[in-house]
Order: sequence, then C-alpha cells, then structure tokens
Amino acid sequence: MEFWFSQICGLIVSVAAIASMQLSNITYILFCQLICNGVGALSYIAVGGLSGCGIYLVALSQAIIYYILRKKFSTVPQWIAGCFICAYILCAVSTYKTPTDLISALASLTCALSLVQKKPSGYRLFMLFNGIIWMIYDFSVGAYTMIISHVATALSAAVGMIRLDLKRNTANKG
Repeated sequence: MEFWFSQICGLIVSVAAIASMQLSNITYILFCQLICNGVGALSYIAVGGLSGCGIYLVALSQAIIYYILRKKFSTVPQWIAGCFICAYILCAVSTYKTPTDLISALASLTCALSLVQKKPSGYRLFMLFNGIIWMIYDFSVGAYTMIISHVATALSAAVGMIRLDLKRNTANKG
C-alpha cells in the first residue's frame, strides 16, 4: 500500500514540477513548489526515504516563506537563504545513515539555491541540476515514480531554458 501511495505522489509531483518550469512569474513558480515539496515529502515517507523526506520538508518550509515574502516584498534578505542552507545541512547530518544520504544532501543545496532566485531563468538552471541529482537518489531508495518526477523536472527545466530564456535573449539581441 505504501509503495503505491508513494508512486501516486510521485506522479502528482511530476505534474507540478513540469508546470513550475514553464512559468515566468516567480510567485507562481513558488506556488508549484509548495505542491511539489509537500507531496514529495509524503512520497518519501511512504518508502522510508527519511533523508529525502526531511529535505523535502525543509524545501516546503522554504517555499512557503519565499512565497509569502515575494508576494509582499520585492527582495528577500540574504540571511534567510543562509538559514535555509544551514537547515538543509542540519537535516542531512541528522538523517545520515548511508552514503546514499549524501546525494539527497547535495540535491538539497541545489533546491535551496533555486528557491532564492529572483529570476525564473536562475531557478530553472538550479532545478535542472536538482532533477538530475534527485534521480540518482530516487533510484537508490526505490522511489521509482519520483524518478519520473525528477526526469520531468530536468527535462522541463531544459525546455523552459530554451523556450523562455535562450529564445528571449536571442530575440532581444536581434
């Protein structure tokens, strides 16, 4: 039962991740990240991926705070990003059991850096790396539909970079 619940969660995360990479408004992106990180945490809980779950919960907290602050203010103090980087590291250290957990720790840092970006182009770049790193972790813990989610994240980030970032830069130069 837990396995199938995790797989269904992974599919929901995939849809939200794909949507987030194709948006050009950072608050809409953060809203999609609320869904991705909340449901992603549930997926990892179901398959016993404690370090992945912990990191997703920190990411959910970060997405909530950045969503609220970005809606109210144009800038977010940099010390908040530093606090979240420390929280990701603390989470990784406290849930460490095997070398596989280091993979989720690295993915968490790319997540932390993606959510602090002011521009969607920066967000997409960090999420490209985030998706690739999480795929390795997913395979290691057996969260197979989360692999689909993270493939979707990486591919959608690449498509978004081409469609929204590179074409826009080319159009501005020409």
